[in-house]
Amino acid sequence: MNWDDLRGHRDQIEMLRRSIARGRQAHAYLFAGSPGIGKARFARIFAQSLFCEKHEDTELLACGDCSPCRQMNAGSHPDYFAIGCPEGKNEIPVSVFYGEKERRGQEGLIHDLSLRPMAGARRIAVLDDANRMNEEGANAMLKTLEEPPPNSMLILIAENLDAMLPTIRSRCQLVRFSPLAANDVADLLIENEIASTPEEASAAAGMSEGSLHTASQLLNPALRTLRLSLYDALATADLRPIDVAKAMTSGIDELGGDTNEQRRNAGWLIRFAQEFYRQVVLLLSGDSTPAGPGSDVVSRFASLLTNRGAKGIELAMELFDRCVLAEDHISWNVAPAKTMDSLFDDLARTTRTRLRAAR
Repeated sequence: MNWDDLRGHRDQIEMLRRSIARGRQAHAYLFAGSPGIGKARFARIFAQSLFCEKHEDTELLACGDCSPCRQMNAGSHPDYFAIGCPEGKNEIPVSVFYGEKERRGQEGLIHDLSLRPMAGARRIAVLDDANRMNEEGANAMLKTLEEPPPNSMLILIAENLDAMLPTIRSRCQLVRFSPLAANDVADLLIENEIASTPEEASAAAGMSEGSLHTASQLLNPALRTLRLSLYDALATADLRPIDVAKAMTSGIDELGGDTNEQRRNAGWLIRFAQEFYRQVVLLLSGDSTPAGPGSDVVSRFASLLTNRGAKGIELAMELFDRCVLAEDHISWNVAPAKTMDSLFDDLARTTRTRLRAAR
């Protein structure tokens, strides 16, 4: 694995390369950015570049052929550790740092990082989901950051900096990561066989906010089915708000997950509605032809507004704006069911009123 296997983040590579060349290599880094943009992959390639025997640290390159590079590619380098929040957990257990009770202090991240390197000049540990440390784990990590073991490097990866202790943030060199370009997300969806067609990949990438993780979620078959059902409902001039709201709320329940996950899925449905009306506006303006799942349904609704000229575009934009307001309601912790009821009632009333007035 090398930098050619990474999408985006060229500025971050050069920043670290210059920093190391100037002798300013940090003992701890904090990689921050939204999920699904390649922070963990970046950390792994960064570590491999520092382990590589063929290249100097100042080059920050990995040859892929030397013994350390082969060990990194095989996941067997004795001086590299990568941990994170266990699946199904909301926070990182303190045992990750100190070891289980019966072996407390004899295993875990802090113990492993304190040992002398076995194969090279340093030990490198990557802590993903660092914003999920509980108070005890954060305090343990703070002690390590205050007195880092010799020949060690720690890389913390976090989505939410606000969830990190300021004292931990202040002891790390912060590296911020930007979202991926939409075309990079689309390419990754195809390369990883997450999307079956370029059109499907492009549609998901366009709504992903530069995150492969988000794009993958959008291609969840159950969520996609719910999206197509929503599009069918929005495409009729006689929208039935009670039925649609009930169907969408039931769909959210069937997707499962905790309260936060259900709120996130409700937000996606509202974003789908925004995308529906956005494509209608573009189609009526002659700027674009709908593509991807549900494009035929978008065209069907646009045909209802085609003969209304500017008023048709104004209606689609008004409906879009109402969906934006609904997204705000979700972010303000208004109950998803209540948000859905209000949204579809307003969409139905506005659509009926405007279309009747135009007859």
